[in-house]
Amino acid sequence: MPDRALDAAPRAASADRLDLEGVSVTDITRDELLAQLHEALERRTQLCLGFCNANMLLAALRLPAYAAALRGFLLVSDGLGIDLCSALFRGRFFRENLNGTDLVPAFLAAETTPRTLYLLGAKPGIAGAAAHNLALAYPQHRVVGVRHGYFRPEEAGAVLAEINAAAPDILLVALGNPAQEMFIAEHGPRIDARLLMGVGALIDYTAGVATRAPESVRALRLEWVFRLLHEPRRLGRRYTLDVVVFLATILKLRLARWRRDHPVRVARP
Repeated sequence: MPDRALDAAPRAASADRLDLEGVSVTDITRDELLAQLHEALERRTQLCLGFCNANMLLAALRLPAYAAALRGFLLVSDGLGIDLCSALFRGRFFRENLNGTDLVPAFLAAETTPRTLYLLGAKPGIAGAAAHNLALAYPQHRVVGVRHGYFRPEEAGAVLAEINAAAPDILLVALGNPAQEMFIAEHGPRIDARLLMGVGALIDYTAGVATRAPESVRALRLEWVFRLLHEPRRLGRRYTLDVVVFLATILKLRLARWRRDHPVRVARP
């Protein structure tokens, strides 16, 4: 089994990350991240990667157990909400937006050394279709196993056995958050893989059952609008009410931090 590097999230200096209520998001460029993932594969250390968007951060602020699980991850910034949060607390945006849907394909393309992958998540049949498309796009790599994400908690042991029997270098977990990060945090020490990534809808996109926003829309940081228009029933709350709750929550935390740093001094008579 690879060495567990879950303080694997190498802790950067505080200026190079956003720290908020126990959640730490590293400010890193895409090239730096790709190099770090490659190094974990080469050194056989286990690294858990999470793409932290506003929805994930809000869940972590609400659920202490989730925030605790995320401490074992290298978290990178995903989306406008996290950038706004960074601006409020650090006075600047993250250097790059690093969402898994773009980052994972870029990583697979950059890796010239053959790697093996296991896909866990999505509805039955979807991961198999995604594996087929990955084989066409990245022939240097090999998908050694797939498993849909609709399994009961008592089946987790069998799922882990399937993964370890396939012995992948990379495990992509697409269970949605917080489920995918909780799965990785709980079971990672028993998984014989070097990179464990929570990848959200990546398997759906790779299989072709979900559609990405046009590149021009993504460049404007408006992919969330595109997703909301295409999946209003599933994503309606996430991109409306939860956005308001997220903004209210981080503003409240920012005010609390300001008050802590600027205590009111009562003049003595």
